Amino acid sequence: MAQGEYFLPFSEVNVMDIRSQLREMPYHMLAHWLPIIDCNIKFYGAHSQQVPCGWAMPEETHPGFEIILIIQGTQESVIHGYTYTVDEGSILLIPPGFKHTNACISAEGMTYFSAHFNVDDPVFTLKLMSQRSRIYAAGTGDNMKIRAVLESWMSMINTAEAYSSTDKLLMQARMFELFALLSQATENTPESTISVDAAHAPAPTAMHYAGAIAEAIKQAFHAQLRSRDGNVSSVKVEQIISSFGISPGYGLQVFRKVFGHSPRAYLSSLKLQEAKVLIEQPDLSLGEIAIKLGYTHLSHFSRQFKRWTGQSPLLYRNQQHAEDSLNPFSQLPEGDSER
Repeated sequence: MAQGEYFLPFSEVNVMDIRSQLREMPYHMLAHWLPIIDCNIKFYGAHSQQVPCGWAMPEETHPGFEIILIIQGTQESVIHGYTYTVDEGSILLIPPGFKHTNACISAEGMTYFSAHFNVDDPVFTLKLMSQRSRIYAAGTGDNMKIRAVLESWMSMINTAEAYSSTDKLLMQARMFELFALLSQATENTPESTISVDAAHAPAPTAMHYAGAIAEAIKQAFHAQLRSRDGNVSSVKVEQIISSFGISPGYGLQVFRKVFGHSPRAYLSSLKLQEAKVLIEQPDLSLGEIAIKLGYTHLSHFSRQFKRWTGQSPLLYRNQQHAEDSLNPFSQLPEGDSER
C-alpha cells in the first residue's frame, strides 16, 4: 500500500452475515443498530513549509480536497480566475477539480500547512462541494476547531524515523474528526466562512445526479460482492446511469464535473480497495477473488491489479504475508500457494 494511503478493511459481506445470524437468535429481534460505515479514505501530500515572498505554485487541480492553514504571512489564491486573500491563521478548503494557484504575498515570507484527502462517501463529498471553496476565517469557532486537527497532524511530522502503525492510526483518527468538523461547519451559519467561485461550482442538478450515480455504483458493487452463486457478474455503469432517466453521455459529463474523474475510475477505486482486503485473506484463492470482483479470468484481474499497484496479486499477497511473519504477535494462518 502506498505511503499516505489508508483503506478501511471493512467487509459488508461479513456485516450482512452477522445481522442475519443475530436476527435468527432469541432476544435480538428488537436490537438497535448503528449505521454501516463502509468507506475508503485517502490522506496524502500533508506537509508544512516556509516559503519566501513571491513563491508560487503553478495552476493545478487535484483529485481530492486540499486544505491549507496559513500559519504565518498571507497567501493569495486564484480559484477559477477569481482572486482571494487568505490571511494569517485562516484556513482554505479547495474541492476536487477546482483549478487554482497559491502564492505568498507577504514581504516577510509565509509558513503554511497543507494536506490532501479524499473519501468515497458521495453524500459527504457533495455536502462539502455544495459549499464550494471556503475560507474559514481566523479566530472563528469553526476555524479554531479545524485548526486543532491540522496542528495535531503538524505535531506528528517526523523527519528522524519511519512512522509507526500507531502514528498512522492516530493520523487516520484525526481524519475522521476533520470530516465531522467540516460536515458540522456546512450546517452552521455562514458568518465564519467565505464561499468562493460560486459561478464555477457544479449546478444542483448535476450534483444530485452525480451523487445518485456514485451511490448506485457503490451499492451495485457491494451486491456483487455478496453474491454467492459462484457466477461472474459485473457492474454496468451505463445501465446504472440510464436507470435515472438520463443519457449515459450526460451522466458521464456531470459525474466528471462533480467528482473530477469518471464513474469507471470510481468503480476501479472501489475494486482496488476491496481487492487489497480480499488478497490479505489467506483462505481465499486469487481465482475466487477475481470472480468476486467481476473478472472472468484470473489473468485479467492480475493484469488490472498490476496496473493499479505495479505488483501482481501474488506478489502483493506474499509481501503482506512476509510483513505479518515479522510480527511476533501475528496468529494468521499460512496462505495458499497460487500457480
